[in-house]
Amino acid sequence: MGEITTSTIPQWTYSHVRYRRLQILLARLFLGHTYLTQGYLLTRDPQPYCEDCLMPLTLRHLLV
Repeated sequence: MGEITTSTIPQWTYSHVRYRRLQILLARLFLGHTYLTQGYLLTRDPQPYCEDCLMPLTLRHLLV
């Protein structure tokens, strides 16, 4: 989140999104917490790497 803004005051809300499940999905994407990129912490596996460029697999890396 520090890459996006340095302000601690929330400037975004999901109140316009009607369904709770979609609100959760948007919040997880914003924070970068997904099972694909953070699931290795729960299963105690090694951190996943991108097969093409051998960089650590992060949400930002997947989107860019």
